[in-house]
Amino acid sequence: MQSMRHPSKFVLFAAALALAAAPAFAGIHYKSVTHMEGGPQSRTAAGDMKGDTKVEGWAAGDKARIEFRESANPMMKTGMFMITKDGGKTMYMVNPEDKTYVEWDLKAMLGTAGAVMNGMGALVKMDFSTPKIEKLAEEDGGTLLGLPTRHVRYRTSYTLTVKVLGMGNSSDVVSEQDIWTTQKLSDIALGAWLRADPPQTGNEQLDKLIASGREKIQGIPLKMITVSTNTDKKKGRTTVTRMTMEVTEINASTAVPPSSFEIPAGYKQTEMMMPARQGRQ
Repeated sequence: MQSMRHPSKFVLFAAALALAAAPAFAGIHYKSVTHMEGGPQSRTAAGDMKGDTKVEGWAAGDKARIEFRESANPMMKTGMFMITKDGGKTMYMVNPEDKTYVEWDLKAMLGTAGAVMNGMGALVKMDFSTPKIEKLAEEDGGTLLGLPTRHVRYRTSYTLTVKVLGMGNSSDVVSEQDIWTTQKLSDIALGAWLRADPPQTGNEQLDKLIASGREKIQGIPLKMITVSTNTDKKKGRTTVTRMTMEVTEINASTAVPPSSFEIPAGYKQTEMMMPARQGRQ
């Protein structure tokens, strides 16, 4: 037979067939947009994160992949993607541009600004009052993207005092969060990006107090609106920051190739670097 005269070609052909027949995961495909506006005009320690962050994600059981199609966050550049194979316990941020990846701590990233200030020791000191946490609503949230939802609203209030070289200033902070969740999606890895955790302050003790004061929200969030109001007690000046996350598309039955959840061969692991502020580090 012709194929027996060229065994190498036969092996390659058989390998190609095997790859083509490799089973794909039955998973969920979605797109979401996070929009941030308001807040101080100056840049934060993590850079200016105002604007839109658009992601496209896939989840299958405890595996997930999140690709950044557009990003206002300098630590999540357009073209990068995150993967997890254990439901978000271990995350990797992959940069195809330089073929590297880092082990990623999403909660640490969310609290970057506060964490940097906490690490400045005697130079800068942050004190938080015990937060007051109120559950304002729990009701039928209607249908989003064809899925039934539950709507809850929380208000969290506390006083933040920041002392720089012993000189302090206090602000009253009020954060209201509306969340629409669905329990029709069960893949645990969806929580790698779609999570209903309270907004992070960067202060570990305060974040634990806020989390402990709220019951665990059931289901996967399809929409979240967080409005934070910061009032300077000395000057009376008020700053309002609004962040909206919304899933814009979702397909609960899609085929996902196993390679989607793997770090490409040849990529090297590096350490996570913090972006420097313009003008000074």
